[in-house]
Amino acid sequence: MKQELFNTLSYVDEFGDGKISASEIKTMVEIGVLFGTVVVSSFMTWFVAKVLKKRKEKNKLNKETMDYTESNTRIQERIMYLRIKSGASRVRLCMFHNGGEFYSGISMSKFSCTHESSAKGVSNEIENLQNYLTSMFSDKIARIKKNDPEIHSVSHMEEGKSKFLYKNNEVSFFSILPVYKNDMPVGFLEVEWNEDPIPSLVLDFVSLFTLVRSQIEFEILRREN
Repeated sequence: MKQELFNTLSYVDEFGDGKISASEIKTMVEIGVLFGTVVVSSFMTWFVAKVLKKRKEKNKLNKETMDYTESNTRIQERIMYLRIKSGASRVRLCMFHNGGEFYSGISMSKFSCTHESSAKGVSNEIENLQNYLTSMFSDKIARIKKNDPEIHSVSHMEEGKSKFLYKNNEVSFFSILPVYKNDMPVGFLEVEWNEDPIPSLVLDFVSLFTLVRSQIEFEILRREN
């Protein structure tokens, strides 16, 4: 009996009497503080990483927006330069794009004007030239495919949508070239004269037109890569 009591007392002495000592409380507090520090540190690390990621994405977006804006400005400057040097009434850049589907499921191929420069007193048509079906302008598409900077007379054209728009805008002569990206036509550059072109201004028109076309292609390729 005494031995069993001794064993019981020894067990109580080893594992305590159920009361928490000051040292145990201190240890628990230290563990709690350590755990809290780990949690707070992990949260701060996650929070800072998230903030930095958002800031990086915002800076990237701002840079892309700035680059795109600057590229558009350079394109507009080249179009204006081409208009002034050629004595044209209007110069525009149009881009091909998809815009929905036909009932058969075939994609609609369209083009829209993205940049335009008009001489003083000549109307701007950029807002009117949006989402036009290419199928309505087969004669224009045919000339674009030829890739020839020849100056055409509107009066010699066959009746159609293209001639109707030219006459409606009082255009007498025009020239058109495709715009490429990676050897694929993505749009076209068009020059229009409301009166007879001035011979001295169109003397070097071919080299001028092809040069500006190349500069615009470079801007399109750079901003989309």
